[in-house]
Amino acid sequence: MKIIVAGIVVTAFLFLGTHKGSASLLEDNCGTTRCPLRVRRVVGGNVAERFSNPWMVMVLTANGFTCGGSLITSRFVLTAAHSISEFPAIKVRLGVFDRDICEHTYEVNIDQSISHPQFTKRYMRKYDIALLRMAQEVVFSDYIRPICLLVNQKVEIVYPNYKLTGWGRTINDRMSKILHTTNIFNVGLHICNLKFGVQTDQSHICAGSFSSNACTGDGGSPLSVELDYEGTIREFQLGIASYVSAHCTGLGVFTNVTHYINWIKYTILANSD
Repeated sequence: MKIIVAGIVVTAFLFLGTHKGSASLLEDNCGTTRCPLRVRRVVGGNVAERFSNPWMVMVLTANGFTCGGSLITSRFVLTAAHSISEFPAIKVRLGVFDRDICEHTYEVNIDQSISHPQFTKRYMRKYDIALLRMAQEVVFSDYIRPICLLVNQKVEIVYPNYKLTGWGRTINDRMSKILHTTNIFNVGLHICNLKFGVQTDQSHICAGSFSSNACTGDGGSPLSVELDYEGTIREFQLGIASYVSAHCTGLGVFTNVTHYINWIKYTILANSD
């Protein structure tokens, strides 16, 4: 019941904010899908709907390692800086659902990787955010579409639960062949501080569940919520998978995207042709 009430308050805020011009979208054509966004119950997660996450991106690095990312414009992908800190991203693969099936997938070279300037390998749990510029713009379709980012938002809102999506390690210790998704829940930052022995702040989100969370290979994957924006239900990205427990269940720490929205906006502007 409390979750339902919170959702109503968020929707009202977004409607009023956009009506007054205080909140807008980074990319207008974002966050919608061919079919309704249904989250089935990535360790412990279930197979995602085929068309329900067209913003999911598989990031391919120079050593063959893959991590997650999200399409946020026709030219830029958002991911975690730690995922590309050892080996640079060379390509992204869009439109992927089953890693073994190439139909409707699209590979694009990366011509610029831009980690947050304050991110360092020594302190990888801070400023863990990066933008990848594709060598060419992509055309949106049922399989390829950006997730929404809210800009000019006056107040950062804490949401009770989130959706997490990725191809990371599953309960059988293998990388998932199929895209998986799960629900995880917001937890106070002080709980993650105690769990991991680190100091989080408002640039982080602490979230998890007893049965599922991000795991190896899920770094850079989006943490998101569905919101009513001017009468249309859209998917909004709020976090980026940063680090989790060794067992890949329980709690995880995510980069708070809202905290870095100005950096995202101005970095894209400064690096657009």
